[in-house]
Amino acid sequence: MFKRLTGALMALLLVGTAVAAVADDPSAVVRDTAERVLQELRTNRDRYQDDQALFRMVREVVFPHLDRERTAQWVLGANWRTATPEQRERFIEEFSNLLLRTYGTALRQYHSETLNFLPAQMAGPDRATVRTEIIRPDGPKVSVDYLLTNRSGEWKVYDVIIENVSLVVTYRSEYAAIIKRDGMDGLLKQLAERNRSVNS
Repeated sequence: MFKRLTGALMALLLVGTAVAAVADDPSAVVRDTAERVLQELRTNRDRYQDDQALFRMVREVVFPHLDRERTAQWVLGANWRTATPEQRERFIEEFSNLLLRTYGTALRQYHSETLNFLPAQMAGPDRATVRTEIIRPDGPKVSVDYLLTNRSGEWKVYDVIIENVSLVVTYRSEYAAIIKRDGMDGLLKQLAERNRSVNS
């Protein structure tokens, strides 16, 4: 499961900044931003051996184009409704910090993979799935679906499904068990401790 999740996070890294000209086309958003991130990796690999440079790139290029609130809401599921506004804000922040560092680790696994884009599927005016395949030189291709939402005039990713494994569902299962045992504050404490251990 960890290997699948790491692959999903790596795939999610390929979504970043989109130019305004294609902001209304979810497929073009994913394609253009993937090309930018891949080009950055190819030409500046030495720069991103430094953790701070790598994390800064992820935060600046990727995070503005993820619907982090929607992702957090779906990860918590029913627990989002019972969480206080303060707990929700803390979860978004701690979960985002966790993803930031997990993304960085996954990003370093990139070597020479390429992306093949398949036709997008629209699920209404504000929901879309952009289907892609990761082509690896030393293994079978991997299917990756990006789920996007457009809530404010800009398409943003809120989930990634790789080989039928959802990022949201994977975390939801793990965190629901923690909340059931330790409560929402217990989950927040564990996330904060994990983030501190990575930073130390």
